[in-house]
Amino acid sequence: MKKSLSAGVTPPLTLSLSGGVTLVELLVSLAVLGIIGGVNGAILSAGLDSWSHIQQQLSLQQVSDETMGMLMEGGFDEQGLRDAVELKEARTEQMAFVPLWIDLSHKPNPILNKGQRFILEKQFKTGAAIPVGQVRLPESDEWQTVPVAFESSPGLDPKHPDDAVTFLNPIPLGSAIRVIYTPDASVHPETVMAFRFDPESKKIFRSYSGKTEMIPKRLQGVETDRLAFLYYDNLNRLLPSNRSPGSSELRRITGVKVYLAFSKNQERRESTSFTNVRNVQTLGVTISKGSVVPISGPQAVRAFSMGDLSGLTKREGTVELAVKSQGRFRWKIRLQFRAGEDSSRLVLERFEIQAPIGQIRTSGIVNQPVSRSEFVDLMSIDRTGLFDYDDDEDISDTIVVPEGPNFLEVTECDFETAALFIRP
Repeated sequence: MKKSLSAGVTPPLTLSLSGGVTLVELLVSLAVLGIIGGVNGAILSAGLDSWSHIQQQLSLQQVSDETMGMLMEGGFDEQGLRDAVELKEARTEQMAFVPLWIDLSHKPNPILNKGQRFILEKQFKTGAAIPVGQVRLPESDEWQTVPVAFESSPGLDPKHPDDAVTFLNPIPLGSAIRVIYTPDASVHPETVMAFRFDPESKKIFRSYSGKTEMIPKRLQGVETDRLAFLYYDNLNRLLPSNRSPGSSELRRITGVKVYLAFSKNQERRESTSFTNVRNVQTLGVTISKGSVVPISGPQAVRAFSMGDLSGLTKREGTVELAVKSQGRFRWKIRLQFRAGEDSSRLVLERFEIQAPIGQIRTSGIVNQPVSRSEFVDLMSIDRTGLFDYDDDEDISDTIVVPEGPNFLEVTECDFETAALFIRP
């Protein structure tokens, strides 16, 4: 006999859907789908994070490379730090310099200007390297350097430049020309280029030719954290960053290192670049009053000369070089110059050698014409060889300076810049 179910017992629930799927199977399926969805979401989230990271890195690299390029190279038809020929200001977050001037103001005319003589649009800086003339032939994108003759004039009127170049080779019809040279920034202040980092707005600004603009123009959400300039003198020594160099130190800077730091969200990028700058066109060690450079001892030195004199501050000028050893000045040479009849030449009038300081050992009248780029041999200026700095093997020198360490100090210099060539 079959037993009937009591009223308090509930039979097992079996809900059959079309196709025969039970509720338990449906719940399991939903759970599996949830797990799969979570995994796909995690994968998608990781992919989006990776894509965002790559996009941020690309933005940082793009902005960093573009900014460094504008600082160092300048960009299309623009000048940059690599074109600097004279520094005007050297601070950690700001610098100013004179780049080479590219004079594109002239158009050849074989009828009206048969002599191919052109007046420069800016006054030329006395003592700089002579201008470079270039020609671009029709249907060509390349500039070719050609020989020119240069005429320097004493005028300093910015409205009436009077320096001239003459192209010595015939200029082909339809060609373009340009002249590259160092402008006189004291006459044309608009030729000074300046870079400045503003830590408050975190932006970099460039000022040139009367216009100031932010660089780069598009930051793509990137923030500039830092721009710093580090300066090196002609002995490859890093100058202190906690102060601005004086005028004499400024003229001895021959290397600049640029440091850049950018960030975007959590990503960060740093970059550096170094360049030598043609702050002074000299051979050897650039000097001015107050310069101190190491020098080999008398027995080791094999070359000791001075030249590349430019920017005589008056009609006559003096240069004094003193050698210090063991804390005492041991030897000094004094050279007196006067301006020559030709602006490109000087006259070495006389010399004087003291050892120790205050005791004149020898002097003489020379009256020797020298070009501004010519070097005067300081080891043969005393014809006897008894009182010059080096230790001659074939004679008994009267002056005896200890072997070192020795330092040469420029105690007087009436030229804006000069150069020493010293070789052990």
